[in-house]
Amino acid sequence: MLERLGLSGDDFAQGIFERCGVRQRHLELSPEFLASTLQGRAAQIEAELMRRSLAAVDALGMDPARVGTVFSASLYSLGCPTIAHNLVNRYQMDPTTDKYHLTGVGCASAVPLMRLASQAMREQPDRQTLVVAAESMSGILMPSAPGDPKAKVVGSAIFGDGCAAALLSNDPRADGPAIVASQVHQAADSLGAVALEFSEEDSYLHLARELPELAGACLPGVVERFLQRNGLQHSDIAHWIVHPGGRRIIENIQTALDLSREDVATSWDALADHGNIGTPSIFYVLKDTIERNSPQPGERGLVVTIGPGVTVGLMLLAW
Repeated sequence: MLERLGLSGDDFAQGIFERCGVRQRHLELSPEFLASTLQGRAAQIEAELMRRSLAAVDALGMDPARVGTVFSASLYSLGCPTIAHNLVNRYQMDPTTDKYHLTGVGCASAVPLMRLASQAMREQPDRQTLVVAAESMSGILMPSAPGDPKAKVVGSAIFGDGCAAALLSNDPRADGPAIVASQVHQAADSLGAVALEFSEEDSYLHLARELPELAGACLPGVVERFLQRNGLQHSDIAHWIVHPGGRRIIENIQTALDLSREDVATSWDALADHGNIGTPSIFYVLKDTIERNSPQPGERGLVVTIGPGVTVGLMLLAW
């Protein structure tokens, strides 16, 4: 990575890469790709997003005829028609199927996606809702240049590509947890903490150094009030599904919510194995939580996401 991005011999970059907590990740770093601009990569990025989306949806084994709404999301996309439109066409869904695509919401988008999906199912209780989160963080990675900000190096060390899909249903026999409640909270005066910076020749996702502290500062109160409104307290949560946004993000959430290393073990592993893959990240953690912890009936989980805004997403789950 350091060599491909022109960071060989950079002591700061070397230190960041060593401490970031990422062991491996999926990225497109061919010389041809890195030599192109953000706009020049657009067609290749959209094709890759669609390829990953199809693989994720195929893994669900869904019946397209039962889907009433499709939501898709990615941090940055120039595709038109959108991923959602293409999925409706590819799986020959009913022509009346609703479809929506979200951009710019990033790491916090899992909660808004699920909130929107839940609302859609209230209008069509007999239909399922398909949610697809696809990310090509490679698309905004650029080689290093003299005078580049340190934030660009940090992003180069943690971001990866990925995709996840979920199928929501009102059927009580369906697998997976029930969504009990959800909420988003945008920290005041924090818009500059996460921002896509780009010019004609360069692009990177700016992450302010104080981002983890901004997120951690508001979490205790926000989470406590959310749980109280749902008649719960901290000890009632058996499974903590925390966004693997980076080493300092996990550490600050862990400290702010008084969690143990074991409480967030799946988040640390997701970061190590995939990096921060933006929108789909929390889906990876949820999948691993279900497979590794085997939640029992009656247990509850809390999804915690951090993204642009700075926005905290909370989603209460019940098995």
